[in-house]
Amino acid sequence: MSRVITWGKTKAGMIVWISVVLTLIMPWVIKFAGGSVAFRVGFLFILVNMIWAIIIGRWLRSGQLPWWYSLILPVLFAVMVVWRFARYDYFFVVIYWVLTLLARAKD
Repeated sequence: MSRVITWGKTKAGMIVWISVVLTLIMPWVIKFAGGSVAFRVGFLFILVNMIWAIIIGRWLRSGQLPWWYSLILPVLFAVMVVWRFARYDYFFVVIYWVLTLLARAKD
């Protein structure tokens, strides 16, 4: 158990844990808190997840992490879209990945 906690404190572990929270847990929290679909899309999908995608890209560059960590947020979001959300949300998968790669490539 201590290995999981130690790994969770690294940049790689934080990318995984925060991505899980933002893609799999927060949409349900917003729904059960009474938030509308427009609020969920506008605040969580556009603002928070896009900022998180940029942070992931910066962490990939600064932490010398492999490129496939850039796929964690988009893949988890795609799973949630298949399970719960509307088809137009698939556009966010591509947007998150492109933002992550652009933030990773920026000097």
